[in-house]
Amino acid sequence: MTLTGNKDLLLFTFAFAISLHTIMAKSTGASTSPNYNAFAADLFTLVVDNSVDRNVVFSPASIQTCLTVAYLGAEGETAEEMRKALKLGEGDKNAVIKKYAEFVKSSFKSTNAQGGPLLKIANRVFANHNLKISGTFQKLAKEYFDTTAKLLNFENAAESVAAINGWVEEQTNNKIQNLLQEDAVNSDTSAILVNAIYFKAKWTRQFSESSTRKSTFYTLNNGHVHVDLMYQDDYFRYADLPELDATALEMQYENSDLSMLIILPREVNGLQNLESKLSGFNISQIAERLEGEHVDVFLPRFRIEFDIDLKEPLKKMGITSMFSSNANLAGLFVSSVPQKISEVKHKAFLDVNEAGSEAAAATYLKIVPMSLNLNQKVFRVDHPFFFAIRDKTSVYFSGHVVQP
Repeated sequence: MTLTGNKDLLLFTFAFAISLHTIMAKSTGASTSPNYNAFAADLFTLVVDNSVDRNVVFSPASIQTCLTVAYLGAEGETAEEMRKALKLGEGDKNAVIKKYAEFVKSSFKSTNAQGGPLLKIANRVFANHNLKISGTFQKLAKEYFDTTAKLLNFENAAESVAAINGWVEEQTNNKIQNLLQEDAVNSDTSAILVNAIYFKAKWTRQFSESSTRKSTFYTLNNGHVHVDLMYQDDYFRYADLPELDATALEMQYENSDLSMLIILPREVNGLQNLESKLSGFNISQIAERLEGEHVDVFLPRFRIEFDIDLKEPLKKMGITSMFSSNANLAGLFVSSVPQKISEVKHKAFLDVNEAGSEAAAATYLKIVPMSLNLNQKVFRVDHPFFFAIRDKTSVYFSGHVVQP
């Protein structure tokens, strides 16, 4: 991406980043309390709106966190717009940020020390070496988000981009590469704010590779492809959702409260209709309706790489002034030169296989008694579907698959 103007702040996540430059002289309502997952729902509707025929995965948690770090340096109308759209709740700015930071720390507490998922989040501020970052911003960023600043000479674009991309690759186990292109920074760039999330987990009930078979996956507009369809027969949390004309299944990750929720429209071409209805639903409320059932599960292996420019979706959510000459980011630098956000980019990766999500493949053979169960449910994911990786409080990744 090419930045223009005279000092710009660039923001990326999972990797996600914001670019800040000097300014050359469906809107959200107020929220009385934080509703962080509502931000995920609002953003999902706008992200998939232009990606109907494309596999999608993105991290609402990464985007929300990176923007909240930027909110630390925002003031006036810019800060108010960000607070409302990010669903941070009412109150003193410091208290609002503190509450969100506590939410993030409690959500990203999982490690793989006990064989459970690895779920980590990291933030970093890369600033132009000729600018001085506000001491207050640095203090709060470190206290709330464990974020430190690294000074770079953005005039040396290749070296600066290599340093930023290297940090992202390290934080994401090399899954997110080349987040920034070489022309992403120049001598007029003020700072790059970056957030990265990495997730790796095994299914509680793993699939056996020996049960995976080639099968037909029906795509949109009456097409079809041959895919590797995984299979297992076990107890899962399952629900019929007649009001969504869909069924849902939850697959748990080992030694954790994290899971993948899959919502499958009944009709092959029903994904767009499903997602339009989901915009009015709380994912947690849907999950509460799931009940234990004996289910034959057929799920395709899938691997997604996805990137998106979030500038227009964020504007539609009511965050507009930070991109304009009216932007107020006075809390970022010790400088009288006004700043604005020029770019907001997001890049994500997801790999789902027999062992789990972004995990090494494993063979698991399970022997169970034969039985005749007339009430056996069948969840055959052989056409486009929605998914979310979540726990009871957070949506870490969400998206849809239109063709594995």
